[in-house]
Amino acid sequence: MERCVRMSPAWIEPIFVFFWSVVFYLLCVSQRRAVVANLESMFPGWSWCRLQAGAYRVIWNFAWSLIDGVRASAGQDVIEWEIDGEGEFHQLVASEGGAIILTAHMGNYDLAAPVFAERFGRRLNVVRAPERDSALQEHYEKRRALQQSASFAVRYNRPGEMLGVELASLLRSGELVALQGDRLLFEVSPAEGVMFERRLRLPKGPFALALAGKSPLWPLFIIRDGWRHYRIRVGKKFEVSNDRRNREQAISNAIELWCAELEDVLSEFWFQWFVFEPVFTETPGEK
Repeated sequence: MERCVRMSPAWIEPIFVFFWSVVFYLLCVSQRRAVVANLESMFPGWSWCRLQAGAYRVIWNFAWSLIDGVRASAGQDVIEWEIDGEGEFHQLVASEGGAIILTAHMGNYDLAAPVFAERFGRRLNVVRAPERDSALQEHYEKRRALQQSASFAVRYNRPGEMLGVELASLLRSGELVALQGDRLLFEVSPAEGVMFERRLRLPKGPFALALAGKSPLWPLFIIRDGWRHYRIRVGKKFEVSNDRRNREQAISNAIELWCAELEDVLSEFWFQWFVFEPVFTETPGEK
């Protein structure tokens, strides 16, 4: 895909994206059903046809984000950026000490992080899950290694490793850590949240890390606005209360704030939520 994108002229991209989106919509049955199930939980009034069209639109946007990422990694300066919430963004940049940037599977993580890392004045550590395929993981590690700098680093959350201890230390030293908090991967500790009046399971790690590192959380979302144009949306920061007597309740309260922020964004930009597993533990009609 990367070779094809780099050799192809820009005018052929819409044809390329449309064709392969149709192919993946038809062949990736389990992923398509998962997207439909998530959309049905979010919008229970949608018809079958609208749910299927919505699933295709998610896949179509995902394809665009991949292509834009390839263009950027090839050194092509073709992406335009806009910041939605200048006040909150500048507060994040001006803040002192460590902080957690909490985001979701939207836009393009690899595209945005290296671009904005230098603005923060301290190193941004982006946490990623390793790819399921070892050959693909090796390929991405080589590509991301070229982006590493004094202001940007990628760290992989591999099962069995003590990454949490390292991240807490980085936070205490004043660095930034970017985590995705909208889906469970591997054997991570789950927590329950509520969105769209449905229960769902989310990773507890970002909130436990905020408590251990005594760091605030900043919601940040990457939104694709159109042809090679992206927007950074920054929400209001929140914290996990340092209540040692009721640690679980403090984490639960923080997850509630995160779910409210995430639901607000997904209500408008649901077609850019690239989660291809069912995340809601209740389906429409269940109590």
